[in-house]
Amino acid sequence: MDFVFTETFYAIYQSLSDRDVAPVDEGIRRLMVDHATGWARQGRIEGEKGSAWILTVVTRDLEASLYWEYQDAERILLLALVVRR
Repeated sequence: MDFVFTETFYAIYQSLSDRDVAPVDEGIRRLMVDHATGWARQGRIEGEKGSAWILTVVTRDLEASLYWEYQDAERILLLALVVRR
C-alpha cells in the first residue's frame, strides 16, 4: 500500500518539529500495513462530500489525528492532520 497526501495535510506535517514528526511517521508506516484493522479504523466520520477515518497518535507531548481514506485499491489518501499539544 502506498500513500499520497493533500496540501492541507502536508502544510501541517511540514510545521512539525523533528521530535513531533517521528510518531506521526510511525503512525503512517503502521497505517500502510494495518490499514484494514480496527486500530487504523478507530473512528469514521461522514460529511457532505464523503467520509474518512480518523487515526490518533498519542505521545507524552503530542496528540495528532490523521484523517485518511482509500484513494483506490493501492493507495491511501492522507487528508488532514490535526495536532494538539
